[in-house]
Amino acid sequence: MTMTLSEIITVLKDAGMFKELIVAGKWHDRAPEELANRTVLDLSYDSRTVKEGTLFFCKGLKFDPKYLTMAANQGASVAMAPADYSAQLKTSEHPDLPQVIVTDIQKAMATVSRAFFGFPDRNLTVIGYTGTKGKTTSVYFTRHVMAKALGKVVAQLSSIDECLDGETFIPAHLTTPESLDLFRMMKEAVDNQMKYLVMEVSSQSYKKSRVFGLPLDIGVFLNISPDHISPVEHPSFEDYLACKSEIIDNCRIFVVNRECSQYDYLAEKAHDLGKQVISFGSDQSAADYQYRLGEHGYFTVTTVTTANPALPKLDGDFRIMMPGDFNVANALAALTVAAQVAPVSEDFRAGLAETTVPGRMEFIKDKQGVVACVDYAHNYLSLTASFNFMKHEFKDGRLIVVIGAAGGKAESRRKDIGRALSQYADVAILTSEDNFFEDPHQIAADIKENIDNPDLEVIVNVDRKAAIEQAYAMAKPGDALFMAAKGRETFMHEKGKDVPYQGDYQITKQLMEK
Repeated sequence: MTMTLSEIITVLKDAGMFKELIVAGKWHDRAPEELANRTVLDLSYDSRTVKEGTLFFCKGLKFDPKYLTMAANQGASVAMAPADYSAQLKTSEHPDLPQVIVTDIQKAMATVSRAFFGFPDRNLTVIGYTGTKGKTTSVYFTRHVMAKALGKVVAQLSSIDECLDGETFIPAHLTTPESLDLFRMMKEAVDNQMKYLVMEVSSQSYKKSRVFGLPLDIGVFLNISPDHISPVEHPSFEDYLACKSEIIDNCRIFVVNRECSQYDYLAEKAHDLGKQVISFGSDQSAADYQYRLGEHGYFTVTTVTTANPALPKLDGDFRIMMPGDFNVANALAALTVAAQVAPVSEDFRAGLAETTVPGRMEFIKDKQGVVACVDYAHNYLSLTASFNFMKHEFKDGRLIVVIGAAGGKAESRRKDIGRALSQYADVAILTSEDNFFEDPHQIAADIKENIDNPDLEVIVNVDRKAAIEQAYAMAKPGDALFMAAKGRETFMHEKGKDVPYQGDYQITKQLMEK
């Protein structure tokens, strides 16, 4: 994998992103003859990983030029930036480092990365999921069903972990990786003989151009609700919806929840763009694929071909082993997708029943009859669905919830957490989630302020491990514990650092197996 400076400029010009090349204070519209064949051997936006021959991207709203100086001193052969940093480069060991100036550094990084790694998406069937909730579960359902039907040729990118060889899973750090990392991983998946990629596509990935230029064979829109509205995420619901709906512009087939609150707008946009639209939903909807709920994870699917006569038939009974009716819609989304890429068979049923998601509605029970559930639920929709299931399944005891909220973003979520707790919980222990730079006591106070159930016992314990231990210590046989938001994550975001954390599931399992 190499590119010359001249090739990089050509790719950027073709995309309308090239402004000029600056070398030692002189501006050029193309690479000078002596630099045209300068070879780029690697790409990086992290100065700590730069080595000889690296193209370094100067990205970030508050990019500090000192990192460009570091990159130059470590052997970068080319820099790409949204502005001229010649003054800063004078302090480096390589003041004549070529700077490719672009109109949009995030989009340019995506465009160049895709070309540098050989357009790996062209060798994969790429399936992207977006939605306020359910992306991760749906990706897991889809990968399991497809892998069962097609073999170990399905790669996965999710907010929990990544799988690039059909077998090995490694922890993830972003819902959707930065474009450079995304195309690098896609290239690795292709090298590993993968044929399919199932991935989460967050609203931020479109807003921040992490998936810029990535075509999807199938784009799936699960749902949307007023979440992620904050100064650092989306300033308004309109912006949130606009970013999420970009999945329609970039997909060939659009699969959408017929009961999504914005279905009419989304379907209209998709039809206007000439996309094939396939819908799924309950038997109370007018969806192409409809589910009817049974008990204990069973549901029946019916295919309605009135609008789409050529649709593959999915009729039959299915079961998921993750409790909660709210997961059935995600399961049907996965079946809908799988039916478009693989022959419908008994493998679909088996793959769905075998699906587990680390940290998603994982249950542990001790010898005394106390039940604990660990889940990544963190907004009103997912919390109320989970709490409702817990209260239904464990009627005889109290629901004890350990919960917090992320610092520095989505402040409106704190009101929703307070509302959900007021509706369902018997005891709420307010603790740390990912505080970032915010005081966890203030976050807890904000949640508590929105709790209006006088019978709800509220405890504040910002040490998350201690909070889980406290919840278990107060539990009696028949009680159910619910640890929200962190799942199996083994880190906490604290003051700009990832602080090691044992994990909700790990702590709970250790306590209950003593």
